[in-house]
Amino acid sequence: MLTLALRRVGTRTMWMRQQGKKTRHPGVYRVNDNSYRVRAVGTDPRTGKKKAVEKLYEGVSAQEAARNRAALIQEIEAATRVATKQRVSDFARSWIASKAVSVDATTASTYADALEQHVLPVLGDYWYDALAKVDVQKWVDDCFGAIWKTPSGKKKRYSRNSVHGWFRVFRTMTRDAVDALHLPTDPCVRIRFPQEELSEGTNALEPEELLRFLAEMRARYPHHHAMVTLLAFTGLRFCHASALKWDDWDEDKAVLHVRRKHVRGEIAPVSRKKRAPSVIPVEPELAEVLREHRARLASAKAPGFAQGWMFPSDAGTLRTPNTMDRAWAKCLDAAKVKHRFTVHGLRYTFTDLIRLSKADAVVRRALTGHVTQEMQQHYSHVGTDEKRAAIAGALRLLADAKAARPDQQRRVNEPAGVNSGVNRGGAEEVMVS
Repeated sequence: MLTLALRRVGTRTMWMRQQGKKTRHPGVYRVNDNSYRVRAVGTDPRTGKKKAVEKLYEGVSAQEAARNRAALIQEIEAATRVATKQRVSDFARSWIASKAVSVDATTASTYADALEQHVLPVLGDYWYDALAKVDVQKWVDDCFGAIWKTPSGKKKRYSRNSVHGWFRVFRTMTRDAVDALHLPTDPCVRIRFPQEELSEGTNALEPEELLRFLAEMRARYPHHHAMVTLLAFTGLRFCHASALKWDDWDEDKAVLHVRRKHVRGEIAPVSRKKRAPSVIPVEPELAEVLREHRARLASAKAPGFAQGWMFPSDAGTLRTPNTMDRAWAKCLDAAKVKHRFTVHGLRYTFTDLIRLSKADAVVRRALTGHVTQEMQQHYSHVGTDEKRAAIAGALRLLADAKAARPDQQRRVNEPAGVNSGVNRGGAEEVMVS
């Protein structure tokens, strides 16, 4: 049936091209007394090439056929100037599919979760060209007022950071939609958020807090201690640290080579999206911890050790952050850390310590892997000796904290994390992600 239909269409097209006599109207051909074949040619603004459309009009005059031809030409040349009618949910599906090939798996999963769980249930049914700023503002306001239940049944409100994260994903998608769908306005412009309340603490630890936390981890969970210490003393992201092998550690030169990353079971080279320094100095304090950890794994014949992995799980696979959840919570409680502190907070803490040690801003960026495209060549000249001096300076802060009076209290009125925007040791901030 489809083949027959195609043949009929092809036959009719050939008939339209072969039949008809020219009239005084350009592109209008008379087939019979009240039928005219119209050929309209215009420039497609999407390709810049000529595009032809042919139609047969019956029961019209030559003048009417000419007007119809003019309308066809306008449709061809104005095709991309009209907003495409598409729902937010439909565009989101195609947008996520396009992002999946250009960002890493973790980022794509974050985008999908924010849209599926929090954006589309409220805004998904709107036509994108009809979505107004007031609709987006109401969604943001409702998110701040929403209450959800934890698995244990406890009622909680969404944090400001969570709502900001969802909005950033939706705003990024909407900016792409403005271009792709030719939307008249961007509904995410000038969205307001409730005034932020002062936080009791940031996602970072002071030197004395870090020492207490590491001591508790060593005493209670020695199989986690080495990885936690490495994260604290190098500032590596968990995805890079979990993929380290013993061959990556050059003990003679006292450096660690970062060659790969691990994300949800997939191992890949270090990406441009999530940078890491290729070489990190290993100071004697960290080297001692790593040697003890290696001896423990060898003695226990731990699964994964024979394959060369530095931090294998109990099953011999590579670790994920949630494998330390229970140990993490118990050690925070034992170390009397009352504010929120996550595994990624070790990265903030490291950057904070490096800044407090008065390390040069260029060295700080080189150690954390935050290298802008404009300054990449300049930062590449940061040598291992400079990095080693910076890390040694940070470890001296911990040594000073250890020697300090035990009753020394934390400065509760001063933010501890680099992400707080307060610079205690230099003129330039290094934002950590």
